Amino acid sequence: MAATPETQGDQSLGDKRRAAWAGVVLNGPLAASKILAGLVAQSQALVADGVHSLSDLVSDAAVIWALGHSHRPPDADHPFGHARFETLATLVIAAMLLLAAGGILIDAGARLIDPPDTPPGALALWVAAASIALKEGLYHYTRAVAKRTGSAMMAANAWHHRSDAATSVVALAGIGAAMLGAPWADALGAAIIALMLARVAWTYGRPAIRELVDTAPDAAVGTRITDALMATPGVRDAHDLRLRRMGGAIQADVHVALDPSMTLSEAHRVSEAARTQVLAQLPDVAEIIIHPEPDGHADGPAAHESALRPELTQVVRDCLRGIVETGSIRELRLDYRDEGVIAVVELRDAPAQGAQTLVAERLQAMQSDLSEIRLLWATGS
Repeated sequence: MAATPETQGDQSLGDKRRAAWAGVVLNGPLAASKILAGLVAQSQALVADGVHSLSDLVSDAAVIWALGHSHRPPDADHPFGHARFETLATLVIAAMLLLAAGGILIDAGARLIDPPDTPPGALALWVAAASIALKEGLYHYTRAVAKRTGSAMMAANAWHHRSDAATSVVALAGIGAAMLGAPWADALGAAIIALMLARVAWTYGRPAIRELVDTAPDAAVGTRITDALMATPGVRDAHDLRLRRMGGAIQADVHVALDPSMTLSEAHRVSEAARTQVLAQLPDVAEIIIHPEPDGHADGPAAHESALRPELTQVVRDCLRGIVETGSIRELRLDYRDEGVIAVVELRDAPAQGAQTLVAERLQAMQSDLSEIRLLWATGS
């Protein structure tokens, strides 16, 4: 049986949760081991590496929290869905990385100015080596989940694990150099680790900020959406396209110009066809809202200033009074054009001869947004 979008979503959510909990299970003991071993073995680089692992633990908790919210369906408080909870979690992870980097860099700078007299012990070396293997394995697992699910949050968390493995490499090198007689090397390793953390924070924090402030995606996406809209039969033009990201997916709204003589139902049908076309051709677009408008008559006074149906209906009745029986009116259609509103009156029976001329004369004598009243009836009535 083929998987439905619902079952695929459930599987994706399960994969993300398992990866996040794997990080919690590993990072808790690992962070404690690094910090404790760094204090015992007098290695600032390993303590810094342990702080990084501790921030990994907090980021895993943030991921689990986000997963508990981001996959919920839209509701009254969040009509566009909850996808940005993942974006918020990504930003939190980046902020924690940046704070950790700042603290480590300040402490490392102080130690570079005044290096310790005692080199780190061998325990620090072994703990750093074990951390490299464990965190590299966790990176590959989480990265695979991120690719499978298309989650930027999981990708950020994966690189958080990878950066922890990289910091362990730097810590290992700094500890080894300090043990060989370069006491400043351990602090230098901690400073390099801090800079690496800051770079990862920038890499994932900047896109999250751009999404949260509704920065538009790449212009090429807009071009592809416009091309898909213009390929829909009946669409004459597409403009005022606005794009934003929502949890990695794209949401759009756009105005499309249609034949002014279209009925409302046909305009709706063409709009739905255009929407389907875009969603089929661009999988990254989660939703597009289409505003249909009459081609060439969308921005003039007819669209924004002309009277509405109740007022114009009364004008039509006044013009028809005594000329056309009220019960003879089958339908009244209003066509808003820049040169004025045209009222099309469909009659059940043919009016008296000269009715159209009399109605036109009455309309001309009145002050109204109506430019013309057309009387229509079935031939032979």
